[in-house]
Amino acid sequence: MKKWAGLSMALVLAITLVLSGCGGNNAESGGEGSGGQSADKKVKLSILSWNNEKEMKPVLDGFTEKYPNITFDFQTAPPVKDYIAKLQTMLLSDTATDLFIIAAENRNEIIDGGYALDLTNEDFMSVMIDGNKPMLSKDGKTYAFTQTGWAGGLFYNKDLFAKAGVEGVPQTWDQFIDASLKLKEAGIIPLYDNMQDVTTIHNGLFGNMTLTANPEFDTKLFEDQATFAEGWTEVFKIWKEDLIDNKILTPDMIGLTGDQIVNEFALGKVAMFPGGPWNINTLEETNPELNFGMMAIPGPNEAGGNYFAGAPGVGFAINSKTKYKEESLLFLQYLASPEGLKAFETGTGALITANGFEGTVHPVMESAYNDGLMKSKVYLPMVSWSRHQEALRGQFVVSIQDLSFGKITPEQATEALDKKLKEMENK
Repeated sequence: MKKWAGLSMALVLAITLVLSGCGGNNAESGGEGSGGQSADKKVKLSILSWNNEKEMKPVLDGFTEKYPNITFDFQTAPPVKDYIAKLQTMLLSDTATDLFIIAAENRNEIIDGGYALDLTNEDFMSVMIDGNKPMLSKDGKTYAFTQTGWAGGLFYNKDLFAKAGVEGVPQTWDQFIDASLKLKEAGIIPLYDNMQDVTTIHNGLFGNMTLTANPEFDTKLFEDQATFAEGWTEVFKIWKEDLIDNKILTPDMIGLTGDQIVNEFALGKVAMFPGGPWNINTLEETNPELNFGMMAIPGPNEAGGNYFAGAPGVGFAINSKTKYKEESLLFLQYLASPEGLKAFETGTGALITANGFEGTVHPVMESAYNDGLMKSKVYLPMVSWSRHQEALRGQFVVSIQDLSFGKITPEQATEALDKKLKEMENK
């Protein structure tokens, strides 16, 4: 299925390579920098990625085949919190890699801090669809390249659904809760969610309950014309009352890692988990017989439509202090080429949204692509919140974890978010 420029929001998955050592302090032979060097100059590019090396292997292999004098020092950190923290530490200690990722969660810090090169006028940027540029831009300049978009929902095990007597895919919130309770009664863990981020379920509920009635809510929030209490209190209430109080989600899940959750689902030990296209390869490789699908987050507002989590893909940026600018630009140029786009799609399973590229959509992702991305039924606060994304995200995570333990009420959760926003705005 074609990924084309009309896409309003897209994603990823996530993406990139990572390598230790700071931008360019890793030449394998003597000399400075890359500008004007001969083609046989041996250079080791460092990349920090939140895709693992296996996922990035088709890209790395394809690039080094084309440029055998360039090798990689690859590092990785899982998204989102761990990656953001690792990159921040590297940037502040002047040990950042030649290439790294700009995401919605760190875009302001990266761009405002002058850590990334301006890529606006590079030829390969014409491959990047216009809808993906705002997240990675400021004042008319774009600082990273992304070739992807993403939509994520709830993966579900069709066989476990059938075993518990769940008929069809839940289309409403009540059907979703009923299905979860049936699974629980059948001795099947209904859902895993580690509650270590603004969750996919929260994104879907907010889209269904708030955005459909007030599409400009987030804009108004940062113009002091709306509050978290107005947009999120009911979301927190339904999440707590139906998922936490019914013990469909439990506080002990907070300790689970993303990899553990994916593995448990692949092995048929849990019926649902929130994820995206980047999980599909792992699921199929872990259990080729797994019978699974993906659904939107069912919402209580039937007139509002169901939402997926989703956004433009994270972007590859070049360290402004790299000694290997020429080689780093070659890597981004390769990513934007037809062979690079195909290699990235093959390795990561990402939804490619590049101009002129005709890729494929995995059957499991067809609803997320057609009903989510193509209909703008996707939401990610890290993209829509125009300022203080990390501070607000951190408070959001604290609030939902406290809610899961019964320490606070939904009203107190949104009160804390409003307080944090005022604090960050110095009001």
